[in-house]
Amino acid sequence: MSFAVALLALLLATGAGAPPAATAPASTRVLLAKLRAAGRAEVGVRVERRDPLGGGARVARGRLALELPRFARLDLDDGQRLTLRDDGGDWLQPATRQLIRAGARTTSGLLLWCGALLDPRTPGLVERKIGAREYALVPRAPAVGDTQRVTLGGDGLPLRVVVTSSPGESVEYRLSGWRFGPARGRSGFVLEPPRGYEVVKMQ
Repeated sequence: MSFAVALLALLLATGAGAPPAATAPASTRVLLAKLRAAGRAEVGVRVERRDPLGGGARVARGRLALELPRFARLDLDDGQRLTLRDDGGDWLQPATRQLIRAGARTTSGLLLWCGALLDPRTPGLVERKIGAREYALVPRAPAVGDTQRVTLGGDGLPLRVVVTSSPGESVEYRLSGWRFGPARGRSGFVLEPPRGYEVVKMQ
């Protein structure tokens, strides 16, 4: 489930806990305002995972959907589907014909980093401006967790997110074609197994 965030390097803080758009951190102000006004955000995503040992990069493409509170879904072009919610998340893997259904305990760490995109004031994270339109989100305890760097486009929306783990492995998300529309609700973030798939449950 680790690949899931790093999507899910992109989830949300709870709607009640997120700051109003007027006082939101600079790295999320435009996205949060648009999401709250519309209900749902969708964006194309290119995911590149770099091997710290020099084994080359792996690239995947798909589409990410976000809704408040704390809903995220990534649909990859290879058929994989990943979701996150407050109560856990799902990972559909066509290659192994499995649906992994994870509980809140398994996904709690992912929610911290997914929440960071829309509310860097999530407990445990600090936002630092490091460029004209670039921000670093770092853990308050340096030895715990990953570092996330967010680059904004000219429209103020996230254009690039890089998550770097302590061993030096990094995952880059290139975001393009942001669209906003009405929310679809929780049902759109709960996956059901196709016929013949094994369901693996985790706490």
